[in-house]
Amino acid sequence: MYHEQLRRISRWLDALFRSSASALELLADLVSGAEDVELHTVVTFRAVVDAVIPETPELDPELGPEHVSGGLAVGLEEFVVTYVDDGFQLGLPYIGPRGNIPLADPIAQILDIAALTLLDRGENTADLDDDRPLSLLDPGEASPRAVRKAAGAFSKLSRRDRLRAIGLLDELELEISQFEGELFEFDGGLVGQLVVGFTEMIYYSEWQGYDEFTQPPSERVHPNDAAAVQSWRQTGYPGFSDGYAALRGYLGDDDGPLGEGEVWTTIDDGGAVRVVREPGSFRENDYDTSDYADPYPE
Repeated sequence: MYHEQLRRISRWLDALFRSSASALELLADLVSGAEDVELHTVVTFRAVVDAVIPETPELDPELGPEHVSGGLAVGLEEFVVTYVDDGFQLGLPYIGPRGNIPLADPIAQILDIAALTLLDRGENTADLDDDRPLSLLDPGEASPRAVRKAAGAFSKLSRRDRLRAIGLLDELELEISQFEGELFEFDGGLVGQLVVGFTEMIYYSEWQGYDEFTQPPSERVHPNDAAAVQSWRQTGYPGFSDGYAALRGYLGDDDGPLGEGEVWTTIDDGGAVRVVREPGSFRENDYDTSDYADPYPE
C-alpha cells in the first residue's frame, strides 16, 4: 500500500512537472512565433489515433488486406494536431503567431490527467507499459530514451483503457465567474468529443488525397481516386460523384406522416411507387414508445 501511494504521488508529480514545462515552452513559442509540435503531443495524439482507429489484422481473412491498416498508417495524427491547432483555438486576440493559442498541447496534458484519474480509481484493466509509446513511432524517428521521457500516462495505457480515460472527461466541468456578468465555462466532455469524433470524421473524409492539406480550399487539388485514400478503399467509396449518397426524398404512403401529394410521375407500371411534389409535412405519429428502453444507455 505504501509503495502504491509513492507510485501514485510520483505519477502526479511527473504530470505536474510535464505540464509546467509544456506551459513554459508554449509561452516561449508564443513570444518567438515558433510552432513546433512537442514530442509529448505527437506521442499522445498517436495514442489517440491508435485507440480510435487501430490496426486490425484480424479482419484480413474476412474482409481483405485493405482493412488491416489503421489511422497511424496514413499519419492521421499529424492532420488531427494541425486541425486542432488551426481550427479550435481560445479566443485571445494579439497572442501567438496567428493571434491565438494552439490547443493540441493542452489537450494532450488533459488526456494525461484523465489517465492518472483512471489509474487512481483502479479502473484500468491493464498496467502501464513504457514500451507502448515506443510502438507508436517508426524506428529511428526518435530515440527510445527521448520517447520514454516525453511520453505521458495516457500513451502508456492499453487501447481500451485510453478510451476509458477519455470517457472520464465527461465528469470534468469548470465554471469561473471572476466578475459579475462574466462566466468562463469548460466542459471536459468536449475534449473527448473532439479527439474521438473528429479523428473518426477526418479519417473517413477525403483529406488523405490532398498533396498539401494546409493550403486554402481554393488552392487544393484532389485526384478523386478511390485507390488514393485508405478509408475509401476500406469502405468501397468510389470518389466524388454528383448526387452520390445524396438525400433524394422520403419514402412515404397515403397514411404516412408526409400524407398525400400531387403525383408527378410513377416509377413502376402498377403505380405503387410514386414521386410526388409538395407532399404533406411531418406530423406527430401514432407510435407508442412508452415502453422503449435505450439499448445503450451509456
